[in-house]
Parts: sequence; structure tokens; C-alpha cells
Amino acid sequence: MNADSTVWPTEERERRAKLALDQLSLALRGIAPNHWIMPIFTLVICVMFRRWVAPALLLSWFAGVVVGVVPLAIAAAMFKRYKNDLRDGKNWIITISAAYALTTATWASLGYFLWVPHNDLNHMIVLLLLATSLAGSAAGLNACKPLMWVAFLIFGGVLVLAPLQEGGLIYNGLSLLAFVYISYFAHMATKIHDTTRDMLLLRNDKNDLIVALGYAKTESDEARARAEAASLAKSQFLANMSHELRTPLNAILGFSEIISTNALHGDTTKDQEYAGLIHTSGHHLLTLINEILDLAKIEAGRFIMCETELDLDRMIDEAHTLMTPKAAAGGCRLAKEVDASMPHLFADERAVKQVLLNLLSNAVKFTPAGGSVTSFARAEDDGRIALGVRDTGVGIAKEDQALVFQKFGQGRHDIVTADQGTGLGLPIVKGLVEAHGGSIVLESEVGVGTTVTARFPATRARAKLLRAAS
Repeated sequence: MNADSTVWPTEERERRAKLALDQLSLALRGIAPNHWIMPIFTLVICVMFRRWVAPALLLSWFAGVVVGVVPLAIAAAMFKRYKNDLRDGKNWIITISAAYALTTATWASLGYFLWVPHNDLNHMIVLLLLATSLAGSAAGLNACKPLMWVAFLIFGGVLVLAPLQEGGLIYNGLSLLAFVYISYFAHMATKIHDTTRDMLLLRNDKNDLIVALGYAKTESDEARARAEAASLAKSQFLANMSHELRTPLNAILGFSEIISTNALHGDTTKDQEYAGLIHTSGHHLLTLINEILDLAKIEAGRFIMCETELDLDRMIDEAHTLMTPKAAAGGCRLAKEVDASMPHLFADERAVKQVLLNLLSNAVKFTPAGGSVTSFARAEDDGRIALGVRDTGVGIAKEDQALVFQKFGQGRHDIVTADQGTGLGLPIVKGLVEAHGGSIVLESEVGVGTTVTARFPATRARAKLLRAAS
């Protein structure tokens, strides 16, 4: 691969582009006073040279300088205004170099307009003005090479050629001396340019390092927050599991020991009662372990879905059948609201069933006697399918609403119930819905009730007619 075909990495190109913009900005700061001070200098010089030069030539030169600084002033002002929005300064360098060339050419034309033949004092002042102009430009523009070389080419060219108008040994020698002078200044300006470039690179590297350190600190703070959250979750897990696991295990061990030691002396009625309690405790443990395993699969991205078309009306009826005993025991009423034209949902049946049961279980648990729990399903205007549960229960305070979707998170409404649960129900619901590409929203008001809505993407809707036709 040759040098021309080499493609710079994106970071290197951005670094070079930023350096070019910084160099141009620094150079423009160096010649910023020229926009207004050059016309003043021009006027003073015209007054000085009126004894030698015709007024028409002086007026022509003065007008040329005044007009010549206008494009540079406009270009510099626009660059300053848009500098922070620029990503590449190549076009700006070309534009400003052209404007500066016009400004320099009109000023350096004093070597023609103000040159009076056979007048050594006049020649000395003209050459002095050109030499000082070159030195000042080299000092102010060394940060930006294109502008610097414009100054050397124009001022230097006029400084070398002006003495040749007079001719003779002395003036030819002055021309040669001017060439040596220009070469020396060009060499020095190049060295200063390299130093300035290194300084800008160091400054940019320092700024990049500060930004990188800021990002690193932010990431470190976020990592620390995640670690603290994980530690808190672990503490909550241990606090919840110590109760949730020990209580049924103690019941299983205690009642099984009574049965195994025949402490009741063959009382079959008690044996059956204790066997039922052992079964209930074992079922509770199995449910708890299944919830933990389901949540772990969801978080690890290993939840495998078996998708099919689901009739949500039928699934709500089935869920209500399972929850009716619990609702009857709590004295609350189950109801449903399903659109007549409700499309089918293309999703994992077990996951959707678990979403419904978890939402219903929570709603029944926190709805007092005489209240109602309503399951609903509808197609929304944007095509998404909404599935959820609305209750008239105790409600959840605003500050606790985000907490209930965290692992083992429980709001303060749990305190008012004997069955506090594990805090895994809603996190599992959230994980299952998001695994389908959906989202979940909780709306609640203390003392009024709670509505939890799971929204599935419109792409998962399947029209019933299409299914029947197939």
C-alpha cells in the first residue's frame, strides 16, 4: 500500500482536523488588530509620503488597503462564530488564506505606489516598512503555515523586487540582502511553527485526557452504584429468603418428624392434616425456587420462548378459574374487559400465562374484601396489544412504584398484608414482557387502586380472520 492510499483511522483524522482549526484560530488571534489598525497606519503613511508621492497615488493605495481588509475581517468574524460547530477546517483555511492574500497584496503594493525613483530616503522607508511588515506577519502567523507562507510570498516578493526598480550595485545588493533576510525569517518562523504545533498537541492531549478521566470517573461511579445495588439486592435476598425458606422447611421437618415418630399414636386424621401441611410447604418452596430460576434465566438472556398464536380472552378465563378460590377467600370479585375484535397475540403461552397469574395474584392479595380485580385486553390505536390487571386495592405510593419492579423489591403496602410475598412477581412480569419486545407500565394511587399494563409490539398481533382462513 502506497502513501497516497493510506487511510488514517477516524481518531487520527479528527485529531488532525482539530489541530488545523486550533492553528487557524491562533493565527487569526495574532492578526486580529489588523482589521482596524491597518487603515490607521495607511493614513499616517500617506501623510508622511505626501511630500514625495502624488495625492492620486496615495488615495489609490489608501482605498485599496481599506477595501482589502474587509474580506479578511468578514471571514475571521464568521470563523469565530462557527468555530465550535466545525469538524474540518480545510475550506476555512483556503477561504481565509485567499482573504489574507488580498489584504497583504494591497498593503505590500506600497512598494509600487510609494516608490519614488532616485530618492534614497524614500526607498529606505519603503523597504523598512516592508521588512517590518514581514517580521510582524511571521510572528503573528507562525501557528498556521498556509497564512504564514502567504505573508512570505507576497511581502518577501515585493521586498526582493522593489530595489530592482532602481537598479545599480547598491540596490541589487539590497535585493540580495532582502532574500537572505527572508530566508532567515522563514527558517525561524518554521521552527516557531513546530514549537507552537507541539504546544497545541500537548494542550489537546491534556484536554482529551481530562475528558477521558471524566468519563472514567463517571463509569467508575456507575460501577460502584451497580455494585452497591448488587450488594443491597444480596442483602434483600438473604433477608427475604431466610424467612421464605426457613418457614416451610421448618414446617416440613417438624410435621414429618411427628409422623415418622408416631407421636400421635396412629391418629390418621392428624397424619393427613400434617401431610397436607407438608405438601403445601413443599409446593411453596417449589414455587419460590421456580421464580428464582425463571428470573435468573431472564436476566441471563437464556429464556427460550416457544411462540404461538394466543387467544387472550380464553387465557384470561383460564387464569380467573385458577384464581377464583383465592379471590373468594379474600372477598373480592374477578371481572374481565376484552374487546370483541381482539386479535390474537403471537407469544410464548407459558410466559403470558405467568404474566397474567402474577398480576392477578398481586391484585387479589392487596385488594380488601368487597373490592374488584379486573383483567383487560385491548388493541391500541398504534396496533400494540395491551394486557393488564386493574384493582381497587390499597394502591402503591409514588416513591415505591419503581421499587416494586426491582428484585425482592416490596412497597410499603406489603406491610398491611400477612402474605408479603418474595418480591419476585413483578420483576418476572417485567422481564417476560421485555423478552417479547414489549414494555410495562404501572399506575397507582394510594387508597384508590393499581393498574399494571403490559404492552406487546404491534408486530405480535395476529388477526383472527387470518388464522381462521389458514
